[in-house]
Amino acid sequence: MEIKTEAVVLQAIDYKDNDKLLTLFSPTLGKLTAGARGVKKPKAKLAFSAQPFCFAEYILAERGGRYTVTGAYLHESFFSLRYDITRFYAACAAAEICRGILQENESYEGLFIGLVECLKALSLSEEDPAEALVGFILIALRESGYPLDLSFAEECGGDIGEKLWFDFSDGRFTTFDRLVQGERASVSTYQVLRKCAGLTYDEDRLSGGRKRALRLLKAFLSEKTEENYDNLGELIRLYEE
Repeated sequence: MEIKTEAVVLQAIDYKDNDKLLTLFSPTLGKLTAGARGVKKPKAKLAFSAQPFCFAEYILAERGGRYTVTGAYLHESFFSLRYDITRFYAACAAAEICRGILQENESYEGLFIGLVECLKALSLSEEDPAEALVGFILIALRESGYPLDLSFAEECGGDIGEKLWFDFSDGRFTTFDRLVQGERASVSTYQVLRKCAGLTYDEDRLSGGRKRALRLLKAFLSEKTEENYDNLGELIRLYEE
């Protein structure tokens, strides 16, 4: 049986002498593994389709629940990511998050669009890489059933003060007297998250918040999904505000 689907390569692993095993993200099929034969040969026509972050229409042959790439039509390679280590690790972190939360044979159209837009922002624009990734992580959390509640500013009439806490039990910012399980969170972290979520925010209180926002999101993701997210950790180490 032949299947056509849009997909992004989340991971490419060498297999045998000239082949690769690809982890693909399809908006309609979720996460799937596909073999790409002969793509390591110097003149392989489908070599582009076996590169990390490749966004293409894939033609897959399915047999006994196993997929093989038989054709591909490139949309975007996002090749420029390889020239900037911070943006590269941000893209790796986005792919890593998808691998951690996706299931097979599930539809993830919203998350797929979010990933493609994140890769475009990292590769084709001047957007801050941390903000691009934070925006994607917020989408990923929402699509996987763990949305952050960023409504604290509205609840307190805009007067959020200087001391905030993040409640890990339900993903919201709050005051200490209402805390269930969590830790201190900076106001700058909260403002960055609101900015990346498309909400109103205080421009004067963003300083230092991008790296802190990444740390908080990594901790929250790890708690909810029981994954380590090593690439996200490496991005946090590399990132300079």
